[in-house]
Amino acid sequence: MESNKNGKEPARKIGSQVPLILSLAGNDFKSKYASSQLGVAWAFIKPIVQACVYIFVFSIIARAAPAGNSYPYAFWLLPGMIAWFFFSDGAMSGANALLEYSYLVKKVKFDIEILPVVKVVSSGIVHCFFVVFVMFLYLLWRLPLCWSMLQIPYYMICSFCICIACAKINCAVVPFFRDFTQLLEILLMVLMWACPVMWDISMLPPQIVMIFKLNPLYYLIDGYRQAYMNGGWFFEDIGMTLYFWAITLLLTYIGNKLFNKLQVHFADII
Repeated sequence: MESNKNGKEPARKIGSQVPLILSLAGNDFKSKYASSQLGVAWAFIKPIVQACVYIFVFSIIARAAPAGNSYPYAFWLLPGMIAWFFFSDGAMSGANALLEYSYLVKKVKFDIEILPVVKVVSSGIVHCFFVVFVMFLYLLWRLPLCWSMLQIPYYMICSFCICIACAKINCAVVPFFRDFTQLLEILLMVLMWACPVMWDISMLPPQIVMIFKLNPLYYLIDGYRQAYMNGGWFFEDIGMTLYFWAITLLLTYIGNKLFNKLQVHFADII
């Protein structure tokens, strides 16, 4: 196992292993669908079907009223779902990274710190596709593509950073407490409604809204929506931006410390 002293510079270590991470992430992505005839096509079929179902149900059958602005409810919902699907999938798959790659954990010279990153990058493949696909749906529905969409890459970076931080914490805990994955599923279910993803936070009193905004995932959900629907730019609300990055850096610090402290026990536990 690599010395823990290298854990002081996790960002530099990850940066130096980008080719390996991308290679492992690609193999991980393919392995999820290796036993099916359509292979990786299933990864893209799922978001396509989900998006079409949302549009059909909320725009054609239910004719839900616009939420937040003049955009149809389904197209208000989809940008938030993009951010949520990626975070929830990355957090869950990252939690099981050490268990799934147990043969690598037991290798003396392999840097296992990159394993949760590999799982998040693997989840990010579908995320990138979903980002572009929703733009296509906007065009198909004759909704405008606006300049604010240029900030989508920024929110994608935000999503990757906080997802990797959470995945690293999760995967460090799971080998010692296997039931943590079940608790994580429940937590994610609660968080989906607390972000909020499915409903408009503006319907709440201002005092309650501030409480919901303490959830850093709200920054991502709202950010994707602002980007797709010609809302504000991320630098216009510098307070929320600084708050999000402060929480993300704190989670990253906790993840690195926890992982490095428990790393010497992983090979024995798994």
